[in-house]
Amino acid sequence: MKTETRKCNDEVHGEVTIPPAVQVVLDSPAVQRLANLKQLGCAFNTYPSCSHTRKEHSLGVMETASNIISTSNIGKQQLNITEMDILCLRIAGLTHDLGHGPFSHVFESFLKAAYKQEKEHPELYSERNAKFKEEFEMDLPELPPSYEHEKTSLMMVDDLLATNGLEIDWSALDDPLKQVGNGVDCETFGVIRKNKNQPGETIVDPFTSRDWIFIKECIYGKPLVYPDAPETQSTFVGREKDKEFLYDIISNRHSGLDVDRYDYYARDGLAATGKKDAYNVLLRTAVVARGLCPNRDTCFDCKDKPPSEEARHLMICYPVKHISEAMSFFETRINNHDKIYTHKKTKAAELLMVDLMVEADRHFSMLFSTQHNEADAFPTHSRFDDFEYPKLPLSRAWMYPRLFLRADDSIVGVIENKVLESSDKGLAPLKKMLQHLRKHEFYKCVGEVEIDEIGGDPLWDMDEDDIKREMITILLETEGNRIARQNATYDFGDEEQITLDTNDIIVEKRELHYGSKEKNPVLQMNFLEKKHFEDIEDMPIEKLPLAGPPEKLPLNKPEHFIKRTIRFFSRDREKNELLGHAFQNWKIAKEEGYNELKMCFEEIDDEGESQSNPALLTQESTTYSAVKRRKLDF
Repeated sequence: MKTETRKCNDEVHGEVTIPPAVQVVLDSPAVQRLANLKQLGCAFNTYPSCSHTRKEHSLGVMETASNIISTSNIGKQQLNITEMDILCLRIAGLTHDLGHGPFSHVFESFLKAAYKQEKEHPELYSERNAKFKEEFEMDLPELPPSYEHEKTSLMMVDDLLATNGLEIDWSALDDPLKQVGNGVDCETFGVIRKNKNQPGETIVDPFTSRDWIFIKECIYGKPLVYPDAPETQSTFVGREKDKEFLYDIISNRHSGLDVDRYDYYARDGLAATGKKDAYNVLLRTAVVARGLCPNRDTCFDCKDKPPSEEARHLMICYPVKHISEAMSFFETRINNHDKIYTHKKTKAAELLMVDLMVEADRHFSMLFSTQHNEADAFPTHSRFDDFEYPKLPLSRAWMYPRLFLRADDSIVGVIENKVLESSDKGLAPLKKMLQHLRKHEFYKCVGEVEIDEIGGDPLWDMDEDDIKREMITILLETEGNRIARQNATYDFGDEEQITLDTNDIIVEKRELHYGSKEKNPVLQMNFLEKKHFEDIEDMPIEKLPLAGPPEKLPLNKPEHFIKRTIRFFSRDREKNELLGHAFQNWKIAKEEGYNELKMCFEEIDDEGESQSNPALLTQESTTYSAVKRRKLDF
């Protein structure tokens, strides 16, 4: 392992420091893969400058994790924070997003859609599954109902250790990492410090298995479960109770104010708008005190305590004078989600990408080679010794680290090549999606409603498929001009039948909040009065002051902390206008309590008079057919 420390530039933090041990991690295939993952998935279609990567973000989190200790009061307190603690935090920041798939959160939406379709329509996958079984004499592994990228991050942490010939040994937690192959020497992998007894010489304090368990716990934000531990753990193992505040730095389970969010709020805002929100005052003034647990009923450490016992943690707290800055931090969250992450064009591109991945997954059961029996492939963790699948589709890419290394944003090109090389006519829909993607012909958002204004909780709780069926049912049951036509007229020439069914509609439930759902996130935080800061640097841990949620909130606090909307997207460009009419009709029905409304499309005859000819209907509960007419230009 090299002994010199490197530095690199960063547009948010200015400079990032890379110690030798971090360089080993940075050079691993698992971390280098992040350079091929866009941080914001499909947002670059809306904001062309939002093309920064997960690698840039992870380097930023790594640097901020160190800075919150070195530049704040925390580093001056009597907390026994060691160089090894800081190095572990830096590596946790660098590796916390290893589990993200192609186009980041789009991959999670794809897996959810793939699971739903495989369960509800297994007939669509019968040919794919049969080919796989014929080729390999085994069935494809089942998809789980949910996916946590944090768990895949833990798998990839084990993978980067395996690549360097190392492995965590739960039977010898305080010994150096287990040497299982060639790569990095476990005895020289760790903190390099000066030898006080031998000037000019250095000493290495090697990582222990406990240190890397601490790294994985910081990523996961809670005690580890199988297979990342021999059995599910009930508490943290990596660090003792007196250092529990260190777990707040990467993923703050108490308030959500952590360096991960600090970096991506600033980085994403800078890329999209050119403005960098600065919350350095919160980093500079952070302290460790004994704060009240805001999640007592669910906290693994507090949920079993008797009600009479106060539930407190050593946690990161802030001066009470910075409550407004804390509120601004969480306001950035909801603004970024509204204007960047869930912008309607961004979401339209994401929905097309999800459909493209689902369709490709249905056809290509052997998209990736797992290299499970190749002698010269990257080493893998011992937990995969019994892995037998030679190839897997995209939806199973996260199940094996060698395969996941190649699952990045280049997947569109991989799928496109497979389609172009095939003569299968069944790939026509997939080919069409690829063409739309290349031409930026995304799905169309035809309408949006706020839940508090229409329907309330009953509408929000409805299944998306039920909402689609209700929309078409209302369209089938109505006649009379109830749609605002906005100067649209229709010609009777070039008529052709157009059909609207539930597959043409995408219902997206969008929930915007400040970080704690309906709660005020600032009330999840703990603050200290000015008087407590006078001697806090000299206080031993057992004497640290008691902090608590704020008694007074800023006058500019929001009236509500959550906003829920439902948006409707059209998959077929030819049906955008028809679906827009259907949405307007459905909206009127919901506003008026879904009465017996009747409507039809207003038609204009040669004399410019309105006619009352109803649209042609089919009597299927989820299909609407009408005559398509050429829209006149004005």
